[in-house]
Amino acid sequence: MPGFTTHTPIPPAPENSEVDQVTLQAFHALGRLVHLHRQAMQRCLSNPDAHHGEFMSLRLLATGEGTSQRDLAETLNLSRPRVTRILQGLEKAGAVRREVDPADQRITRVFLTAEGRRQELQNHAAFEEYVNQTIGKLSDQEKLELTRLLDEVSRHIAELAGPGVPDHETRAL
Repeated sequence: MPGFTTHTPIPPAPENSEVDQVTLQAFHALGRLVHLHRQAMQRCLSNPDAHHGEFMSLRLLATGEGTSQRDLAETLNLSRPRVTRILQGLEKAGAVRREVDPADQRITRVFLTAEGRRQELQNHAAFEEYVNQTIGKLSDQEKLELTRLLDEVSRHIAELAGPGVPDHETRAL
């Protein structure tokens, strides 16, 4: 994609560093990947100015109509106030409607509107195209190796993060 740089020279680690050069290069490659992934995904969505929480909220609501705001916050691992702001933006755009649960007035349920379904379908198609144009270009063996390596790094990060940090899987995509 124009405007994306894929490789920046990495300065060598200082002589007294406890990180070897190959490990440092892999770490920087992972950082570039995360940065480029966020930029590219943002450009692919129907509203490039939207927070990724909006994209995920629409996806989750498409698979679980009438989900509570509280459940959305927990699933997205976002604060309830952040989810409220996301939903307010989606509501203003005509993508969702919120209703108080008739059985429990403390619960607010969220539903997609026709506009929300349209946006979600458009976002999901863009997501599938993105996946096919990135990971999909690898051979099956490369995909399996990438998955194995990323899962291994994820395990190490989860160990460092400690208990209570959710180990998210991308189920809804």
